[in-house]
Amino acid sequence: MNDYKIVSAGELEVQAIHTGLRSYNRRFVPDMEDLSLAVINEAGQVIGGCDAFRMGELAMLDVLWIAEEHRGAGLGGYILHQLEEKALRQGAKRLELNTFGFQAPGFYEKLGYRRFGAIEPAVGTYGHYFYVKDLT
Repeated sequence: MNDYKIVSAGELEVQAIHTGLRSYNRRFVPDMEDLSLAVINEAGQVIGGCDAFRMGELAMLDVLWIAEEHRGAGLGGYILHQLEEKALRQGAKRLELNTFGFQAPGFYEKLGYRRFGAIEPAVGTYGHYFYVKDLT
């Protein structure tokens, strides 16, 4: 048996894990693209963005984040719209995501996402919700 150790993952390790999984997935679904977007302010700081990818006709949003001081101005909706357009141009027919009750289920519903699953409660008293939107 090989010697190994399990350690807490930092940013580099998490990136290696994502890269490894996406490389594995490409063997089964070769039509894959990264869809991630970032919002940079005038000072060059990241104030928001998303981590997303496309596998064939399915786009998946893993993370959408907006810095707290920039929330409520429509930036999240703008990023999501840009992501949907980018995914659609690359051949995606639907976009899936998940969120928690303390995050933004109402935000996604307002933008046309349909809840197709829930775990309630999932984290304390908060639910974990799964959404999809047809892009075509």
